[in-house]
Order: sequence, then structure tokens, then C-alpha cells
Amino acid sequence: MIIDFHVHGKITSGFPFDEEKFLLTIKEAKENGLDSLAITEHCGSNNFLEGYEFLNSNYNHIGDYYDIDGFKVFYGMEVTTKQDLDILFIGKTELILELREKIKDNLKSDEYIDINDLFKLDISDELLIILAHPYRDHIQFPELEKIVIERFDAVELNSKDIYKTGIEVMQDEVSKLAEKLQLPITAGSDTHYFIQISTAKNIFKKDCNTIKELKEEIKLANYNIEFSQDLKVRVKSATIIKKLICNK
Repeated sequence: MIIDFHVHGKITSGFPFDEEKFLLTIKEAKENGLDSLAITEHCGSNNFLEGYEFLNSNYNHIGDYYDIDGFKVFYGMEVTTKQDLDILFIGKTELILELREKIKDNLKSDEYIDINDLFKLDISDELLIILAHPYRDHIQFPELEKIVIERFDAVELNSKDIYKTGIEVMQDEVSKLAEKLQLPITAGSDTHYFIQISTAKNIFKKDCNTIKELKEEIKLANYNIEFSQDLKVRVKSATIIKKLICNK
């Protein structure tokens, strides 16, 4: 099983969910060796439920994923905290929607929830929780309470950060943090435009149909991460296209 854990259906939070481009993302993912992904829309994005409604209305839900012609799409969201840390929550759709309801008053930048308060909420153990791009723009990483660290399943090594900083530098920084927190590392492309998909791959030794299985395999380290050789050109191209579209 080969999965990208960090994919967006919208080119930016203010734009609507684009069904055509999302299906192009699936097509591109298949052509580049993926057989699954997690859609992790920003929780504060406009019309957040559009992606969920599209999946729920058009595709069968099998195990914990949506089946798009044999391709697995797990559902999730990205939550930004007051500390400017982003967290990926991936799991059953009802659990994601339940969590978003709990933080409905913390969706705008001046209202983001403190990360320690976030994990004092009743968050299901069935969710896969990944600390996303922890050194985006080289922020000073904060001290976290034990209750927070214990809930993470992994720390992310992110394609955009590798593009900006280089794989050696970013891998070293993330590895040191993962060692400090005693967490494994997973890979995410942070795709907002389909040509960036699959620049990051998590290659599992077994097929997983549920979040529970994914969490177990990550804990057992039964997977490898891989980044595409053309990562820089694809991330750069996606970044330029995003700017052109958003500045129209």
C-alpha cells in the first residue's frame, strides 16, 4: 500500500472544492504509483463540508476509506493551533466532523486554539494524528505537554519544506524532533494542485483498510518513506500555478 497522508482538495482555503481537479489528483496519483491518499482540508476553509459531501454522495465507504474506482481516499482535516503548529487528523468521517464541531469557535487565525487545550478535548483514540511540517518557515518549536506528545502517531517530513530547505537539512531537523518526541516519521506532499501529488510516499508492507491498521503499522515501522526525484520542479510548478490562479 502506498499512501500520501497530506493532500488538499482546494487550491487555497478561500476557494471552493473543485471536483474535477480532485479527480485529476487521483488520476495523477495512480500514474505515479499511489493507491491511496488522505484528504486533509484546512478546518477553517470556506465551505469545508464540500469535499465530504462530494465523497459521501458519489462513492462507497469501505472500512475507513472511500473507494474511487479501486483507489482509497481516507478522510481528514488540518487544524492550526495558536502556536502556529498544524496537525493532521485522519479517520472516520463522523469523527472528523465531530472534532471540527468541537473547535468551531477556533477556525480563524485570531481565534486558533492552544495546542494543549486542543488535546484536552475528548478526541477519539481511533484517529490517526500527525504533527505536520513542524519546522515550516523555521518556527521555534514549542515545549509540549506530555498529554499532547502522547497523542501523536507521527511527525511529518513535508515536500514543500524539502523544496524550500533541501532534504538533508529538513530531514535532519525533523529526525531530531522525532527522536526527542520518540515518534516515527511519515511523509506528506501537502498537495494543493494535482501535479504535486506523490512527491511524498509512504510505502507500507501490507494493505490497510482501516485507521487502526495504519496506526499499528506506523507504530511497528512496517513502512518506508520516499520522495520523488523531480520533487523540486513539481513543487515549484504547483506553487507558481497556485499563485497565478489565486491572483486572478
